[in-house]
Amino acid sequence: MQKSILLAAIQKEIHRHDLSYFVDDPPSVAQGGKGVVVSGCPACKKRINTMTQFLDHLTNDVMPALIERLARRSADVEGSLDSGPPQA
Repeated sequence: MQKSILLAAIQKEIHRHDLSYFVDDPPSVAQGGKGVVVSGCPACKKRINTMTQFLDHLTNDVMPALIERLARRSADVEGSLDSGPPQA
């Protein structure tokens, strides 16, 4: 896999995650439920309170999953290239 493609994929994934707020299930009181608004990563719905915990989330949760997906995709592409054109 080219370094530029790898870098773009990593940057895109990191930008999906942020240390913000999300409504914990069930919906918040404002939406007619009994849920609460909590700090954390809205993309993962993971509760996070500090920047250190957020960085740990990126390095321990987000990046390994991304690397696994990219490795699987790369293997799929290489496998399809190795098999050659379909036989009739």
